[in-house]
Amino acid sequence: MKKSLLALSFSLLASLTLFAQTSVKHTGGSLQSQFASFKSEVLKATYISNGDLETTLGSGDQAVDAVHSIKCAAACTIQMDGWVQAGGESFTFNEVALCFYVDGALVNNDCWWSGETPADGSYAQPSSSITAPGLKAGTHTVQAHLYSLDGAFVGYYNFNYKIYKP
Repeated sequence: MKKSLLALSFSLLASLTLFAQTSVKHTGGSLQSQFASFKSEVLKATYISNGDLETTLGSGDQAVDAVHSIKCAAACTIQMDGWVQAGGESFTFNEVALCFYVDGALVNNDCWWSGETPADGSYAQPSSSITAPGLKAGTHTVQAHLYSLDGAFVGYYNFNYKIYKP
C-alpha cells in the first residue's frame, strides 16, 4: 500500500511539473529572449495596476488592463508580477496563461500556462512573473493579457510593473 501511494505521489508530481513548464506559442513581434541570469539590479519604481474587470473575455489572447507608459531614465529591466481571478460556471476546466507586452510586443514571443479554471465553476487566481531585460532608455508601454483556450470570466486583477536599473 505504501509503495502504491509513493508511486502515485511521484506520478502526480511529475505531471504537475510537466504542466508548469508548458507554454503557449504566439506569432508576432518579440523582445529580446529571456536568459538565465543571477545579477543584482536596483529597483527604481513600482507601478500597480489593479481593478475589478467583471467581464467575460473571449478565447485567445485578450487584454486585461489598460496600456500604461513607463519611463526608463537609462537602460532598464521591466518585470510584471501579476494575478487575475478567472473562471465561472461557463468556463470550467479551461487552461489560462498570463502574457506580458512591452511596446506592443509579446515578451519572449510566448505565454506560460498559469493554471486552470476549476471544474466546479468556481474561480482560480492564476499568476505569473515575467521579465523583459535589456530595454533602452526612454518611454515604454506595458500591458498584461490573459490567454485562454475557451474564454473566461475575469473578476479582480492585480499587476505590479517593476522597473529595475542594471
